[in-house]
Amino acid sequence: MTEGSPGDGPATRAELARVRVEELRRRREDLHHGVAPTPESAERAHESAMAAFTRAEKAHHAAANRHLEASRVHRQAAAAHEQAALVAGNGDAEAHQDAAATHRAEAERHEAAAADDFSRERDDEARASGEHFHQ
Repeated sequence: MTEGSPGDGPATRAELARVRVEELRRRREDLHHGVAPTPESAERAHESAMAAFTRAEKAHHAAANRHLEASRVHRQAAAAHEQAALVAGNGDAEAHQDAAATHRAEAERHEAAAADDFSRERDDEARASGEHFHQ
């Protein structure tokens, strides 16, 4: 079985994980019995690590983009509440201003989360390109 592509669904990822767990279980058992690693098993471990970093990079990137989209939607909602506050009467204007402030705060929270995910994506990329992963 090959490593999954970014578009693989949860069932495929779960199967890949199950296969990898079984490989690691067998390898741990071999090591326990003194069986030395082979070049093939070392290459497989390297490929698995690289694929995991690639999946993590893509997941962080996708999550960051979802946070940016959520931020955009919250900012639109804040603007709509501000517009509603302009035409609202009595206590409604204040309620709309409060709702706008809440949406702006949520937008900022999503922007911070996006920055964090983009940072984690860069960290994964740096780890994957590190010399300790190259032969």
